Amino acid sequence: MKRRILPDFENETIQAYNFDVIIVGTGVAGLYAALNLDEDLEVAVVTKANIDESNSYLAQGGIAAVMTADDNYHNHVEDTLVAGAGLCNREAVEVLCEEGPSDIHKLIEMQVPFDVNEDGDLQITREGGHHHRRIVHCGGDATGRETTKQLGNIALTKENLHFFFGTYLVDIITKDNAVFGALVHTGDEYKLLRSNNIIVASGGCGQIYRYTTSPLGSVGDGIAACARAGAVVNDMELVQFHPTTLVSKGKEDRLFLISEAVRGEGGILRNSKGEAFMQGKHELADLAPRDIVTREILKELARVGDPNAWLDVSSMSEEFFSTRFPTIYGECKSRGINVPHDMIPVHPAQHYLMGGVKTDLNSRTNVKGLYCCGECAETGIHGANRLASNSLLECLVFGRRAAQYINNNFIPLADEISEYTITTEHHTKRLTLDEYHKIESTVKDTMSDYVGPIRTPSGLRKAKEILTAISDRLDNAILETPYEFKVFNGVTNALMVVDGAIARKESVGSHYIVND
Repeated sequence: MKRRILPDFENETIQAYNFDVIIVGTGVAGLYAALNLDEDLEVAVVTKANIDESNSYLAQGGIAAVMTADDNYHNHVEDTLVAGAGLCNREAVEVLCEEGPSDIHKLIEMQVPFDVNEDGDLQITREGGHHHRRIVHCGGDATGRETTKQLGNIALTKENLHFFFGTYLVDIITKDNAVFGALVHTGDEYKLLRSNNIIVASGGCGQIYRYTTSPLGSVGDGIAACARAGAVVNDMELVQFHPTTLVSKGKEDRLFLISEAVRGEGGILRNSKGEAFMQGKHELADLAPRDIVTREILKELARVGDPNAWLDVSSMSEEFFSTRFPTIYGECKSRGINVPHDMIPVHPAQHYLMGGVKTDLNSRTNVKGLYCCGECAETGIHGANRLASNSLLECLVFGRRAAQYINNNFIPLADEISEYTITTEHHTKRLTLDEYHKIESTVKDTMSDYVGPIRTPSGLRKAKEILTAISDRLDNAILETPYEFKVFNGVTNALMVVDGAIARKESVGSHYIVND
């Protein structure tokens, strides 16, 4: 995918608006970064949807942080390194685990409604890969929703934060290897948001897969835009598949997640014969790291011939389950699953991207003035497999660090502009809407069929062949709408995942290769 700017312009003048900082994305990383910027900075906060349509909003499990006297951040570091299968950046992991608790305390000060016990102390649970209880949560299984809502409510009161809802990041404009502004599409027009400091917190690219827990718009727009701007993108082949998504009888755009915390509270994976097949497969059994549990489920399904595994939650009372997991309880009941008496049908699906835009400990990319945080960034924290509930913690720690670095190293505009004239390369091929629909569907099927939790060299070559042919069709396409941009970005990111998977010859963590 060779183009630098998605749409075609020929000496076209668009309106420009000047800001001290631009933030793309209104999940936890973007909102927390915004709230940690100095309040005398004028900030544009861009989101293509609304605050309640981010990946963060959907996060169930909680936030991992050392909050008890019987635990310490060294233990958290070691659990993270083990899950990451040797590919973690230890320095980044130590920053995450050592600084994380202070961010939890800051959320408490911001009145994020963490669950507490009868004594008013934080309720702390355990999830897969953790040797200690260190997961704090809100609303039982609605941590992402409650955290995002509260951060959003606070952000909307700040006079220095200017929200651009329904606004699509098209491209990052650069000049002399430094950011110049963000080209956005809103309504029926393009605008340039001018700034020398841009934070991209736009999430991952789960929707390039057919089966994913990610929201509908999650195709990695920010990652693709950063790549076109010259940012280094690493480890895109490291894609996490969550072991337990709720099996659906119909076709869904986004699968419902059954949080790992359910297994942390005693849920047991079983096959159709009732056998607890994770016993003896790992020292943590059902709470092994996600890549291991996912593969063991798939192996068990192949061995027994089952279409899905079952999560047995009968060790919990209905009162406990409905209080601890109200979202999951309600969803299961709505589908006729009488939890905790009935077992929950589950199957692995795409969940998270460990790779992304390469950043340092202050969320800086190699492009001056460009920062990335959250799932779109590759900090090196997660290595080859993310430890449960480290994702929201990363959003907090590195969203804050990006903001603090900008506060201390702010790059002001040399001059303000009201218009911007842009010329790009010219393209001639116009595809129909039906063709874009078919491309999007083919990408999802290709990634799910050949680039899933278990990969083969021949399957990856087939995926490369299919995606390259699509890329060649799109290279000369005229792109005019956000949907067309979305399809193009999805193909861009799918190719990066496949290229990375082909280049990485050995199995590690979530990247698991089986010879043909």
